[in-house]
Amino acid sequence: MRLKPSQLFTVYFPVLLIDFALSSVLTNSSFYSSFLGLSSTFLGVLMAIATAFFAFLAIPFGQLSDRVERRRMLYAACVLLGAASLGLPFCRNKIHLLAIFPVIGISMALFWPAYEAWLSEQEEETKLVQRVTLFNLFWSIGVTLGPAVSGYLYQDTNPFSPFYLSVALCLFTIVTLFSHKSKFASHTTETSSETIQTLFPSPAVRKTYLNLARCANFASWFGLGVLRRLSPKLTLEMGIPTQTYGNFMLTLGGAQTLAFLVLGTGFSTRWHYRFSPLLIVQGLAILSFIGMWRVQNFFLWTAAFALIGLSAAFTYFSSLYYGLDKYTDKGNKSGWHESILGFGILLGPLLGGIAVDLGLGPQSPYLMCAAMVAIAIGVEMLITSKNQLSADAL
Repeated sequence: MRLKPSQLFTVYFPVLLIDFALSSVLTNSSFYSSFLGLSSTFLGVLMAIATAFFAFLAIPFGQLSDRVERRRMLYAACVLLGAASLGLPFCRNKIHLLAIFPVIGISMALFWPAYEAWLSEQEEETKLVQRVTLFNLFWSIGVTLGPAVSGYLYQDTNPFSPFYLSVALCLFTIVTLFSHKSKFASHTTETSSETIQTLFPSPAVRKTYLNLARCANFASWFGLGVLRRLSPKLTLEMGIPTQTYGNFMLTLGGAQTLAFLVLGTGFSTRWHYRFSPLLIVQGLAILSFIGMWRVQNFFLWTAAFALIGLSAAFTYFSSLYYGLDKYTDKGNKSGWHESILGFGILLGPLLGGIAVDLGLGPQSPYLMCAAMVAIAIGVEMLITSKNQLSADAL
């Protein structure tokens, strides 16, 4: 049984809304840190604190979602993020911000593992690749709109508009989730058609590719953490208008969304469980970050953001797909997926902010991102050599 169009809307639209809200809050917080005269290192620490709560709690909350009604966790996440967004306009110093940001991390740890597992239960006959694609399309649109809209709304005379927008989006998310009517049980106790089919590739190969994809996705989100959480402050202080930064993020999100569309087609299945496509997109990301480090040029940066969006889409899709394909503990696997990318988001802005304040320049974090992707490729090479993947899989 497939979902009706109205049910599809209430299943997938919440992920667009919540990512719109979250990215609006984080982008505006970065702009707001410059308004308050805070350092890049403090901004990196602030983002790292929120992400640490998310990364450490994603796994236990994902496991919890396998035992409780998942939508209750989603409602709680929306309430927490909305409350944090409402409190941010009253923050006037470091202590205030340090008290708010853990709440943001907790809200995301509640939301993402539970949502991904809940989503996988909503359509019994739809192929996993189609569910993952629709999910990726909606969150990609949301995370693209947040920075872009914040860039246009932010003004030094009134820096709070994106925070209030986030509150409204959180409330709308709750309404959308509540209005969804599903005929499926909250937890699938019987073995689905996807899990009783012949397991191909073998469990060992699937585990190997899951590890490869998680490693690549960690490096991607290290870079995305810099671009989404540290770059708003850096570009503003480099003299780049906030609207231009918003356009860069629109380019990244647009490329990411188009890539998800391609990955959702039957043509893309020939890339599943193959290592070479993963290497190619990571190589493009390295070249993009090096270009951003060496040159400050609008057209070069636009192309770089597009290629980084393409690479991030491929690594994210691979990590999520390989974690759900033929596995029954979907909440647990989703928790690990979110936790690993969360540690990437944690380290990127933190180390990038320290590099800037050490006097290495406002573009130095991009060289660090290139190095992280290169390290990830090295680790992936070790994984493939250890597991001796067949030549056909490469």
